[in-house]
Amino acid sequence: MIAKTFKTAGQFILRYGLAITFIWLGLMKLRNSEADYLKQVLSNSSMFSWMLKYITSYAFSQMLAYLQMIIGVLIALKPVARKVSFWGGVAATVILLISVSTLFTSSYVWQAPYGFPELSKLGQSILKDVILLGGAMWCVGDSA
Repeated sequence: MIAKTFKTAGQFILRYGLAITFIWLGLMKLRNSEADYLKQVLSNSSMFSWMLKYITSYAFSQMLAYLQMIIGVLIALKPVARKVSFWGGVAATVILLISVSTLFTSSYVWQAPYGFPELSKLGQSILKDVILLGGAMWCVGDSA
C-alpha cells in the first residue's frame, strides 16, 4: 500500500516536475541575461561554438525558450494526449542529451585551476540535467 502510494506520487512529481522545469527554464531564457550566459556556454564548447557565426546568442536563446516551454506543455498533456506527451519526452531527451554532452565538450564546466572533478557554476547547473534526462527518458517510456 505505502509502496504503491510512493510510486504513484513519485511518477506524478517526476512527470509534472519535469514539465514545470522545462516551462520555467524556458521563461527564464527570454531574459537577456540568459542570452549572455548561453553565449559563454556556446563559445566555450568545441561542439557548438560554430553556431555563433550563424545566429546570435539572443536569437538562439529565444528559440530555445519557446521550444522548452512547448516541450513542458507536451509532457504535461499525457492524461489527455498520450502520443503528444511521448513526443514531448523525446524532444526533452534530445535537448538534455545535448546539454549533458557539454560536460565533455566545454572547458567552461570545470574550475579552471583544478579541472576534473571540480565543477564550475555552469558545470553544476548542467549536472542536474543528468537527472532530468532520466526523467525525460522515463516519460517517453511511460507515454509510449
